[in-house]
Amino acid sequence: MGAPRSLRVATYNLFEGGLDRDPVPGRREDDSRLQEQVAVLASLDLDLIGLQEARWGKDGSERARRIARRLGMSYCFVGPSNFYSLDLAVFVRESDDIAVAGTEHLLGPPWVHGLTNVTLQVGGRPEPLHFLVGHSAPSSPTTRLAEAEMATVHRHLDAIYVADFNAAAIGEEPGDTVALSHKAAQKFDTRPAEELVAAGFRDVGADWGDSTPTVGYTGRGVAYRCDRIHTTLPSEGITGYGVVLEGDGLSDHRAVWAEFTVGG
Repeated sequence: MGAPRSLRVATYNLFEGGLDRDPVPGRREDDSRLQEQVAVLASLDLDLIGLQEARWGKDGSERARRIARRLGMSYCFVGPSNFYSLDLAVFVRESDDIAVAGTEHLLGPPWVHGLTNVTLQVGGRPEPLHFLVGHSAPSSPTTRLAEAEMATVHRHLDAIYVADFNAAAIGEEPGDTVALSHKAAQKFDTRPAEELVAAGFRDVGADWGDSTPTVGYTGRGVAYRCDRIHTTLPSEGITGYGVVLEGDGLSDHRAVWAEFTVGG
């Protein structure tokens, strides 16, 4: 058995891939926002990263490789989305005691944006660790519930599941329901979160007692913990958690990170 080691994980919805497109045809998109987002991620000393809205088009894999080099990560994967090319991207910092053993990307129903499952071999652990990256349906509470139900097929695995869940965490309530639109109110259907927790996917932010919202932080729209990290690992293995405020203004979402102590 190897010595215990920390594993730092993050999830971040980039908003339109971190790219700002010029409305004039033929002009290049501006990636300065993406470069700042990558700098924020680099400052967190991460081992695993899951991104949503990696909307990088046909050159997405090459852009991901450039980002991986900047982050000092040896592995990257771009998983296509069924929905307007809002792809998923995964990055892994491989080392002597972390290795990618395989990657699967699910695209069929009920997944709107897909679900990526990266299988990791971690030194000191007899069983593999699964890094699940998702992005739940934007406009359908019914589909979000179905996605959560399907994700629980992984409940018997050692897994870390990061996603923009597009819905509130258990116990979150909107401040003024009268002022909410029908669609905004549906974001507070917490059945998907309840399904995950009931299956053993604990909410790391809730365990850590941190209710910092990840969307709606500008005052425009409803504030809630849309972006979360769930895990089947034991709660005593959670050794850190935070919502990143330094990137405010770079996306309509905030990055979220967690630290786990694994192995040993």
